[in-house]
Amino acid sequence: MDIQAARESKRELLRTAATAQAAAAAPAGGLVVGVRVYGGGRYGLAVRHDGSAGAELGARARELAGEDADVLDVGAVRALVGRAQRLDPGAPPAVERALAGTPTPEEPGRWAAEVLQQRERPLRPGLSVAQRAVTAGTIGAFVVLAGDERRYVLSNNHVLADSDRAAPGSEVLQPGSADGGTAADVVGDLAVALPLQLATPNVADAALARLADDVDVEALYPVGAIATTAPADDDLVVEKVGRTTGLTRGVVTAVELDGVAVGYPGGAVVFDDQIEVTGSAGAFSAGGDSGSLVYDPVARAAVGLLFAGSERGGPAGTGLTFCNPVDRVLEALGARLLG
Repeated sequence: MDIQAARESKRELLRTAATAQAAAAAPAGGLVVGVRVYGGGRYGLAVRHDGSAGAELGARARELAGEDADVLDVGAVRALVGRAQRLDPGAPPAVERALAGTPTPEEPGRWAAEVLQQRERPLRPGLSVAQRAVTAGTIGAFVVLAGDERRYVLSNNHVLADSDRAAPGSEVLQPGSADGGTAADVVGDLAVALPLQLATPNVADAALARLADDVDVEALYPVGAIATTAPADDDLVVEKVGRTTGLTRGVVTAVELDGVAVGYPGGAVVFDDQIEVTGSAGAFSAGGDSGSLVYDPVARAAVGLLFAGSERGGPAGTGLTFCNPVDRVLEALGARLLG
């Protein structure tokens, strides 16, 4: 199946799902529909579900796509900032742990999780970071804005803006509070966050923190500098460095995913046109990896901004990771990567 046929099958399945939902007396579970990437220019239909709705539509997906249908039960999808979305005042830090089965980082030391959770200067991608009230997320990248010489940290809204609850100018810590960050570890303040819309689908969970003038950065990844972007396509092998699982490798398994419903403090937020990544040797991500930049290590190009995942699903049952298309993120923020 080529890409256009896969897209048409996706649209047809979404129409079928809408009809089924309208006829149902009550919601029958979450349903995500996208385009499955097989590689070599071959595509299929990706159906991710939690509940009877997806299970019932799986048969219809197989009718539409035949052997190119990919139906998985993924369970609840959550923003990957950790189990505690907001710290209680005065509560001791609760350091998040990686999911069982997470692969050992390929480069121990510099990109190991225990190192990325520490206080480090200069700042670099993969380090623990968060707004004061948030446990911990990850520095994804450093960016600049047109006509502005200052440098900014790119991560998620739910990491830097506490899911729309933090005001512009709120202090951002490195490391995050879950990793021992205090008032002495302020590196900047919240500049802008893309609002999380409840009434309409979203494309990105993203925010920028303006760095203080005296904070140095080293914008290097395990493969060196990354200053360009690329589409997620054709069974692409990708990497990320994150605060909880360190350096991991995976593969893009689906694109153009619509209906990704993620639980936030304010309720379920739906995302369209998302990217799915499956880990190559265990889980690709875990709580605290939110905000990581997902990149093509061969082309040295950014692909996505990691923001959510499920603890089950995927070929080996180790979970799925969901990412915002990085081009859409940068465009919405008016930013470009600092190479």
